[in-house]
Amino acid sequence: MVMPPLLDRNRGRGLAAVAIFSLVQGAAAGAAAFATRGLFAAMHEGATLPVTGLVVLVAAGAFIAVTRVAARQWGERIGQDYAREIRRALFTHAAHMPARAVAQRRSGYMSLRFVGDMGAFRNWLGRGLPTLVSGVVLVPVTLMVLWLLSPAFAFVVAPVLGLTLVLITLGGLRLVPLQRRLRVRRARIAADMAERMPLAPYLDRLGRRGKELAQLDRRTDAMISAALQHRCNAETIKALPDVAVGIAAALVVLAGVRAGLDTGRVAAALAALGLLVSPLRDLGSVWNDRAAYRAAVVKANAVLIRPGRRLYRKGKSFPKGVIDVVFRDVLLPSGHVLNATVAPRSNFCLSLGEWDAEAVMDMLLGLDAPAEGQILLSGVDLCDLSQGSLRRGVLRVGATQEILQGSLRRVLLLGVTDRPDDAALDVLAREGGLGALLDRLGGLDGTVWEGGRNLTRRERQCISLVRMRLFRPRLILVGSDCDLSQSPQFRRYVKRRGATVIRASELVQAMPSAA
Repeated sequence: MVMPPLLDRNRGRGLAAVAIFSLVQGAAAGAAAFATRGLFAAMHEGATLPVTGLVVLVAAGAFIAVTRVAARQWGERIGQDYAREIRRALFTHAAHMPARAVAQRRSGYMSLRFVGDMGAFRNWLGRGLPTLVSGVVLVPVTLMVLWLLSPAFAFVVAPVLGLTLVLITLGGLRLVPLQRRLRVRRARIAADMAERMPLAPYLDRLGRRGKELAQLDRRTDAMISAALQHRCNAETIKALPDVAVGIAAALVVLAGVRAGLDTGRVAAALAALGLLVSPLRDLGSVWNDRAAYRAAVVKANAVLIRPGRRLYRKGKSFPKGVIDVVFRDVLLPSGHVLNATVAPRSNFCLSLGEWDAEAVMDMLLGLDAPAEGQILLSGVDLCDLSQGSLRRGVLRVGATQEILQGSLRRVLLLGVTDRPDDAALDVLAREGGLGALLDRLGGLDGTVWEGGRNLTRRERQCISLVRMRLFRPRLILVGSDCDLSQSPQFRRYVKRRGATVIRASELVQAMPSAA
């Protein structure tokens, strides 16, 4: 999968709107400069101030303010739209990755993509590029206004602006590696904290608090050093426009005096320069946004280039009738090869090590594909089945369940298409052994915490039994963490449905005897 394009049709139109707003700002700045010249001329001659000049000056300020706000809004809109597309691309790619590959990523890894990096994507398209467009429009427009006031003004200001832009560019190029180094160190601290915070009491008990704090201090010091270096470079770039405009203003005054120009023209030129300070300063921040964007792109691409699951190739429907399963030369994580046949309606015990058993369960659930070999369900290659067929036809029961924070109703119905009403669901839940949980949470509207942290192991298993009755699968996988597979409810369902059952029974190696 590749990164979404930076500019699609709608975002391109948004950027064009920003350019139009910048042109309006430039025109308003030019009108304000000429109005200022007229007002100063009237003051110098002792004449009555022209009302038209005052109105133009006020209107120009209003136009500049309104168009600047509008440009920022359009920029924010296209930036947020791009961040949303990046989130969708990352989530879609993660959804197509093997479940074990996602689980093996470091704690907090994916959340960094969805939180920290989104600001970089949003800011570059929502603020960086619009600012660049505004600068590209406003700098030439300002030089044109100065030329119209007097060619001498343009001649003295143009070299200063050119040199400033070159220095901003050179400084901006240095920001890219500095930004990347800073983000790497921030990400490392965030990942460490995400891993250690839930374990803080246990680490303290193990006497690790001092060592963990020392490590945190070392990494924080390194991050602060990188942040200070980055900040110094970024603020220096932003300060260059103030110096440049100050020099340009002095040159304008000198040019005006030498050319014998009236004070009105000089004042108008200074007003035009004053309006250029903000766009130039913003151009300095563009490089910071670009550096953050480039660093975020590198990290996002590291996710998007990872291979997805080799599943759902032909989108075939799940075979009708009872299910038999054939494992043909299936390579397991341990390096062993699995060859086995599971007869229809049988209760098959899969005696493997924990790592291999979990891998086989993931394959049958469509969460991964065999690295080598085939798994056939009633003669159909597992990789050729559709995602919907696998979801409805194969289900795992046990304490390992997909649980999102929300109501108990949401937990029970997660992924269910044919949803019963609350009364029927309450009956199913109580029959499945969740009566005490319903009473404790206050019914189906009761809140289940993130990851089901307020559920007991047995309650998780009972949730899986309720889901089993809602999904009505024909191939049931019983994890080694499930001790309800012999419950009357489970046995009645298997008999009535004619389901095939595969149980994971972990091989336990004997501990070496003490010498």
